[in-house]
Amino acid sequence: MKEGSIVAVNYTGRIVASNEVFDTTVEKKAVDAGVFSPKARYVPVIAIIGEGELLKGLDSALKEIKVGEEGKTVKLSPADAYGERNSKLIAVIPLREFKKQKMQPVPGLIVEIDGRQGRVQSVSGGRVRVDFNHPLAGKELEYEVKIEREVKGAKEQVNALFEKYFGVIPKKGRSIKVKEKTVEIGLDAKYTAALAPIKKRFSDLVTKHVKGIDKVRFVEEFEKEQGKSEKKETAKEEKET
Repeated sequence: MKEGSIVAVNYTGRIVASNEVFDTTVEKKAVDAGVFSPKARYVPVIAIIGEGELLKGLDSALKEIKVGEEGKTVKLSPADAYGERNSKLIAVIPLREFKKQKMQPVPGLIVEIDGRQGRVQSVSGGRVRVDFNHPLAGKELEYEVKIEREVKGAKEQVNALFEKYFGVIPKKGRSIKVKEKTVEIGLDAKYTAALAPIKKRFSDLVTKHVKGIDKVRFVEEFEKEQGKSEKKETAKEEKET
């Protein structure tokens, strides 16, 4: 694979020391490992090699793997995964700060403080010890990887990236059209309030990596509230990025 290749990847990640599966895109492996979640989507991940969408070591290793190769494993040191543990990311916080937020901290509880997510390690003497290191920091990891396919052709690439970034929006609230050098995305206005960074990221990747596309246009749709006997009307507000 080359820098900039768009690929669909299946993987299963394990902690080397315990052989514990912590992430997988394959439903059967999730079931077998006892980590299956009905809320998860078990489908190949769409990634652009070199864009930092995967762990650094995994992203780099994909360049040495061919489409369809079976049994490929990649070992990652902490430096190429989630980094080494940092003692500066462990904080002691007064218990009263949690009580102000009507929280009862207990060991193992995941909390968010000042925009940072951490895990409570201990509660003692009115003080709470919270670890803000990533749960996998300091651990050597191993990934079983298979590149299912390379996504080729402008239309297929745009559709793959569209599903990656907007796939969680119900189908009736989104649409996509590829017209010559322009991609037009239709979104129900109720989903767009928090999507500005995602729209920018999607637009940047499409115009950078999809040959022949130089513009992405977003169309927000607003539906007029009406009685049962009235026909639906739609107002459109166009935005270009």
